Amino acid sequence: MADEFDDDLLTPPERPADIGTAPSAEAARQRLPELIAEFYRNATAPLRKRLVECLLRPVGPLGLVAVAAGAFGALLQRGSYRGVTVALDDAARISPEQVFELASYVEQVDPDTFLQLMPLLDKGTLGMAGVAASMLLLALQAWRLRRQRT
Repeated sequence: MADEFDDDLLTPPERPADIGTAPSAEAARQRLPELIAEFYRNATAPLRKRLVECLLRPVGPLGLVAVAAGAFGALLQRGSYRGVTVALDDAARISPEQVFELASYVEQVDPDTFLQLMPLLDKGTLGMAGVAASMLLLALQAWRLRRQRT
């Protein structure tokens, strides 16, 4: 007994047209936490500091101790968790992997935070010839356009 679904099993799936080409801004947007971590890896210490401070804005005290196996929990000892300032020593201690976990968390909690990274990236890309910085900027622009349409 055949039905309309049997034909799908017999025909091979079509190959996407964009295989082997540069990733689109939409594809990059889906990889934002990974791109942010790569940008962090190549950034200078002051830029790392500002990046982490921006990502920490929407994170509450429970998030600080839960994300990245508590890597950001030490920041709670400095007083209020709102407006946390990150020292240059902290930025040197925080790994790109921990930033990836933080960005993944922020993407779930308050993805609009990523839009606040754009001015930071505009300044940072001048001194960095990194593909990750350019891709992250494109991804954030795609994110902003998508948010404006809805």
